[in-house]
Amino acid sequence: MNSYFKQQNLDILEDYFHNGCKLNCIQKLGMEIEHIIVHKESRKAVTYYEDHGIGWMLAQLKPYYPHFTYEKDNLLGLSNADYSISLEPAAQFEISIAPREDIRTIMRIYRSFLNRIQPILDQEGYELWNIGYQPESHVDDLPLIPKKRYRYMDQYFRTSGTRGRNMMRGTAATQISIDYCSEEDFVRKYRTAYLIMPAIRLLTDNAPIFEGKPWPGHLVRTKIWDNVDPKRCGIPDGLFDDDFGFHTYAEYLWNMPPVMKPEDGDFVYSGEDRVSDIWSEKRMTPDDVEHILSMTFVDVRLKNYVEIRGADSMPAEYMMAYLALVKGVFFEQEVAQGLLSRYPITIEDIHKADQSLSRDGYQGEIYGVPANQFTAELLEMVKDHLTNGEEKFLDPFILLVNQKTTLAAEYQKKNLRRILK
Repeated sequence: MNSYFKQQNLDILEDYFHNGCKLNCIQKLGMEIEHIIVHKESRKAVTYYEDHGIGWMLAQLKPYYPHFTYEKDNLLGLSNADYSISLEPAAQFEISIAPREDIRTIMRIYRSFLNRIQPILDQEGYELWNIGYQPESHVDDLPLIPKKRYRYMDQYFRTSGTRGRNMMRGTAATQISIDYCSEEDFVRKYRTAYLIMPAIRLLTDNAPIFEGKPWPGHLVRTKIWDNVDPKRCGIPDGLFDDDFGFHTYAEYLWNMPPVMKPEDGDFVYSGEDRVSDIWSEKRMTPDDVEHILSMTFVDVRLKNYVEIRGADSMPAEYMMAYLALVKGVFFEQEVAQGLLSRYPITIEDIHKADQSLSRDGYQGEIYGVPANQFTAELLEMVKDHLTNGEEKFLDPFILLVNQKTTLAAEYQKKNLRRILK
């Protein structure tokens, strides 16, 4: 390996992160919401290719959006100034809302999207579901959309773990992005995001079904992601080391296989070849960097913002609760720092908490504290740092904690007869 190019490319990655620092520190929230569109009667997923399927729906929406994305002749995305629409591997319908400071503004934009798509859904007998996993369809029955990236990922995940197929075709998530103002601020926010990740997973647990059957435990998406690919999922090594920072994350990316590599203006499958193998004799371009960053799926991803990826897709009132939780934890330095001081944890502690919650839900423990107590105290702490009435947005989460229940459990209660058919 050419040490010159290694150092140059590591510097390029680090510089990207440094350039992502928001020096004015006006913090904003970005949100990505994945939906599963189903046939109303059967609750089976609407696919990209079927008559009046997802591809057709995008074409119906296209006149209302000034920008659109194609791969070859296939329409795959739309966007305006407020949000973009894209598709996940099995045509899960994603809306990415541009960063905003105010939660009400984010939800207003989301409602404008719903108002645009709802007439088409009603006309076709479809429903837009905010749920963490396919409610009826099995992943083996779901085709991938016509996007080369997803074909390569599907090929790679066949050997990297046992649940790549389920992740790509079955899951739907809610992701929130937050800004960082310096490397120190990044480290504080990044560690805190992992610290509260088990609580986030429990509060947003909304995957009651797995492959057509009720899931007997909790946190289905956590179980799936734990078995996709250890090289690009989970938690980066060294998270709580004293020297953790932009360089650590750049080194992590340098040793990751990016699945595909640029070649002659396109991408080709690269399998187990690592970033260090592919760029050992050449300098990374800005497009290369963007590609590499997009091919890691850790629970908290670094780009020119911090992306928190652990929550299931969930109904709108719970999205607002989640936005309020993230804003209350991360917009004031003292909250995140207080959590890190109170819970001096390790990566292994996070794994233990996830395992406990997956098995026992609110009867489990987070860092030696009963799960219901930990989540209640977290929400109470956050509530004290929200203003302008945004503290009321936490109420749906508070109710779940008080009742020691989850969205998944409530779905199973209401739909048990149908599930067991």
